[in-house]
Amino acid sequence: MLPRLSPTLTRYGVIGATTLALAGGMLVGPAAADPVATAPGTPPAGLSQTAILAGVGADADAELVDQVATSYNAQLPAPAGHLASYDAFNPVTGASETISTKPGCSLPRPNGANTGVSALLSNPKSTADGTTPCIDFARSSRAKKSDGTESSLSFYAFARDAVDWVSIGKSYAPKTLTLAQLKGIFECSITDWSQVGGQAGAIHVFTPPSGAATYTFFLQAIGSSLASVATGCGSATQPTQTNDGTSLGGDPQAIAPYAVTKWAAQRNNAPGIKDLRGGAVLGGIGAPGAEVAATTTTTVGGVTYTVLNPAFTAGPQGRLLYNVVRTASASAELKTIFQPGGFICSHQDQLIVPFGATPLGTDTSATNYCGQQS
Repeated sequence: MLPRLSPTLTRYGVIGATTLALAGGMLVGPAAADPVATAPGTPPAGLSQTAILAGVGADADAELVDQVATSYNAQLPAPAGHLASYDAFNPVTGASETISTKPGCSLPRPNGANTGVSALLSNPKSTADGTTPCIDFARSSRAKKSDGTESSLSFYAFARDAVDWVSIGKSYAPKTLTLAQLKGIFECSITDWSQVGGQAGAIHVFTPPSGAATYTFFLQAIGSSLASVATGCGSATQPTQTNDGTSLGGDPQAIAPYAVTKWAAQRNNAPGIKDLRGGAVLGGIGAPGAEVAATTTTTVGGVTYTVLNPAFTAGPQGRLLYNVVRTASASAELKTIFQPGGFICSHQDQLIVPFGATPLGTDTSATNYCGQQS
């Protein structure tokens, strides 16, 4: 295991350390986007299907979990399993193409937490032996469903996040919107920025793929749903990739959902992440003068990072990030990575803060803590 570093408490309650991760006393290099950066969507060379622990799913923490995998695999002696996390979309082309997570595995790249968890549930097997799962875990930016459809899965919490809205700098939008105003905008009952205190001009609503939990969670937070957007807007919305401000094309009349930690990580130039904000600015949520800012800053090891403002998570837009496994059949090694006291929770300070997220801490008597299972 990596040596445990002495934590430092910041004034915002974020625990930090001076390095991202260590292996044998050496700094681990930047995380690769997808296990093979030069050939996205392909498995690590020279490893059998049984040696790879493959994950797919949410975009919100894709690069964060890439960094976890890089650090985990760099341990000396090397761990038994090789952690391999595949991004929500091709990090080079932006496509959601067919990928091979392990030898003998071929499947559509899951673009988002909802599709990632669904792929984990479907449990495709490698044709190399007919028994090895092609997917071992899913990244999820939403909680476990309470309707019983995911009762065979275990969700392990590991960080705080929140979902906000963005507009382009010098936008027609006001600086803050209420949840009710956001609901009206995304259901197209509010169609002009002047209706919510902004500059007169049509609102251009950009919507991520329906498989993205950042989008469905955002709609839930504002009291809406995919069905309500479809009913109210029809074809009036425009598509955007999750957490990609560049896909708004610099449109000053645009609005889109955005994961706060992903925006912060992009601003921080966290390891392996591209700055795709494209001029997108996080908006405030609440009545003018009473809104709570989505981000704050904290200094760790002499470096100042933009991070999620803990106060912003108090509303319905606050959420947790999870790693998900099949409860009965997941390997003990994989569970140990995600459980309390495991690899992530023992190094959450080094791994998580540069990606703008708030560590959950290790106090198992707290309401939420790292490795908490649901």
